[in-house]
Amino acid sequence: MIGKIKKGSGFKGCVNYVLGKEQAALLHADGVLTESQGDIIRSFCMQTGMNPDLKKPVGHIALSYSAVDAPKLTDEKMIQLAQEYMREMKITDTQYIIVRHQDREHPHVHIAFNRIDNNGNTISDRHERLRSTRICKELTLKYGLHMAGGKDNVKRNRLKEPDRTK
Repeated sequence: MIGKIKKGSGFKGCVNYVLGKEQAALLHADGVLTESQGDIIRSFCMQTGMNPDLKKPVGHIALSYSAVDAPKLTDEKMIQLAQEYMREMKITDTQYIIVRHQDREHPHVHIAFNRIDNNGNTISDRHERLRSTRICKELTLKYGLHMAGGKDNVKRNRLKEPDRTK
């Protein structure tokens, strides 16, 4: 399990990306209206008004799993793993959606969330990459998911900077 974290300033781009892919499935939502993509975007944007000083209120995390684990990873299991990951990362009491994509050989979900919680406070991003790495490893071991080997199996042609240089 690998978590890739991004932050942004506009929910429109993030929501359109995660829901706009072919075969994208909205698995779970909390705190947002889900009638349409526009409703989801408006729901997120309304809450950003509670903390207008935060320049990047958009949180976006892609949780990717090994293709070996595909048979184990039902939609329900992926929701459970995403919610547990969020709790461990202290991403709680806020709006979010969990969307599954089928566009790669490996199973993965996208979590789009509001970095402004339901009380108007900013969800901390302090040491988030270190915490994410630790939590992904813990969940991988806890649920008996495939732990990738060394760097030999890396698809180098798909790497982006700075990882490509490394």
